[in-house]
Amino acid sequence: MTPPHDRRSIYDGTVAVRARLGEIALLTGGLLVSLLLAEGLVRLQGGEEADGGYAPVRTDRRERRPVNSRGYRDLERAIPKPDGVRRAVCLGDSFTWGVSVLFDDAWPQRIERGLSRERGETWEAVVLAEPGLGAVQLAARLEAEGFAYEPDVVVLAWVLNDSEDKDAAEARRAADWVEEAQREPTVFESFLAHSALLRLVRTRIRATAENRERVRNFRSMYEDDYAGWIAARQALRTMGGLCRSRGVPLVVAIFPLFGNPLDDDYPFAEEHAKVAGAAAESGAKVVDLLPWYRGLRWELLVVDGPRDEHPNEIAHRIAAQALVRAIDEVVPREPPVPER
Repeated sequence: MTPPHDRRSIYDGTVAVRARLGEIALLTGGLLVSLLLAEGLVRLQGGEEADGGYAPVRTDRRERRPVNSRGYRDLERAIPKPDGVRRAVCLGDSFTWGVSVLFDDAWPQRIERGLSRERGETWEAVVLAEPGLGAVQLAARLEAEGFAYEPDVVVLAWVLNDSEDKDAAEARRAADWVEEAQREPTVFESFLAHSALLRLVRTRIRATAENRERVRNFRSMYEDDYAGWIAARQALRTMGGLCRSRGVPLVVAIFPLFGNPLDDDYPFAEEHAKVAGAAAESGAKVVDLLPWYRGLRWELLVVDGPRDEHPNEIAHRIAAQALVRAIDEVVPREPPVPER
């Protein structure tokens, strides 16, 4: 027979266990209610965000037209240059091609209109750009094609991946991202996809990791001993020499990487300075566009948030304003035609 004091201990223990289980059940219930409320709030607020944080841009390159007979997104440009026409040959990648914006909204067409209006001259912006081109390919394109258009100025739009080569960490990351996007989701990932809250949390965590990795990758492309940057510096010297030998001014515009704060927290200011230094050594007039965008929200300057971080029509307009001013400083104005 169990002594009374032992029975009392057993009873007290049982009561304590039941109380603890009750507390656990209450906490669990409260947590579940909180999660359900959070899930509802996320759905109501439309918080099912697309993957972001430096995901490689996804674009259908809509509104490609016009594409001329040489394969460039441009009008047909006569060779030789017609009398009375002044020309800017525009070199670059997708930022110059104008991916995901209308043809007339891209910066080359904007400088064509701006220079014609402000200088009282007839200007043409000849586009020799193509998505994916880097500095080495652009130097070759300038030499092979650019001077046939008899430019009055050459404008190179520099984006920070212009020093990228096939061994770049960012190129490998982009390839991995594409491969992952094409992979079938696991059972666990399919389960997570049913919850807007879990998708939001997963996206935020992934975005933070992507941000840090891409910053590291782009900075690595401007290390002094990185082969791609060595080749890019040589390409700038080549373009500068080609222009100098023909008496044609060279303007290098450095675009920021959108998707970053465009203020003192912008992570690539040092890389901009390196490009500016190399371009100045080549004899170019340098236009760092970062100050022109300073303090603006990057989300308002891109095509579609993290889905497509190419500059939108607002960003192209700002770039064109800066470039019209720079070109006007380096290209002498034509003397007025005397009246008869």
